[in-house]
Amino acid sequence: MGAWSRWFRAWPLVLRSRFLEAWQDPLGFWASILARVVNNSLWLLVFYLFFLRFPEVRGFRFEDLVLTWAMAFGALGLLQALWGGVLGLARLAETGELEIHLPLPVPPLPYLLSLRLQPTGLGDLLWSLSVLALLGVNWFYALCALVGASLVALGFFLALASMSLWGLRVQNLLPVAYAGLVQFATWPPSVYKPAIKALLLSLIPALWLGPLPARAVVEGSGLATLWGFGLGFLTLGSLAFWLGLRRYIAPGG
Repeated sequence: MGAWSRWFRAWPLVLRSRFLEAWQDPLGFWASILARVVNNSLWLLVFYLFFLRFPEVRGFRFEDLVLTWAMAFGALGLLQALWGGVLGLARLAETGELEIHLPLPVPPLPYLLSLRLQPTGLGDLLWSLSVLALLGVNWFYALCALVGASLVALGFFLALASMSLWGLRVQNLLPVAYAGLVQFATWPPSVYKPAIKALLLSLIPALWLGPLPARAVVEGSGLATLWGFGLGFLTLGSLAFWLGLRRYIAPGG
């Protein structure tokens, strides 16, 4: 318990330290944020033109797309802002750098998850919150849904990255998985065949990042299910990490 107590006291300082590291290049910091805001907005403009030609796709309208994107990019932005280290965990394990961090007197998992703050994630989060403000959503449901969806993403990437502790090389797979999750998370369940939909609700939980949180915000329900799934996925990811850490052998012995 002493290690966890020290961690909870140190976490705000760790986040501040990561922010200052990213701020060492202020121009690059703001450029990364602006690039994400512009990129997301331009893609939204492209689909706005598409929906002018086809107002509805299997019951999915442009307004639905906007909210779905806001939830998906907001959840992933929150992940990168608070727990961006999960995307670099596999690299640490596969290069042996992980051993440098393990002797520290804090629980290794939360420390490793907070090792990196991605300005691009802040850009996605800023864009998401701006869109949600323009949509006039209920902020309680929106923020709760964002956090729940972010827990799903954290659990998924933690489980995937932890495979590196078991001897699998997954470092190069993580960017592909991230891009795939974004693609599948920005469309409604109705466009997918039943088998694909089942996959996107379980092993590749993309629908829990965009469409289902968006539905929870609109309907004002479903948050308990979203959070339950998020905590369940996070538990599985944490279990994969701790069991893998017990058998982990760094490259070179």
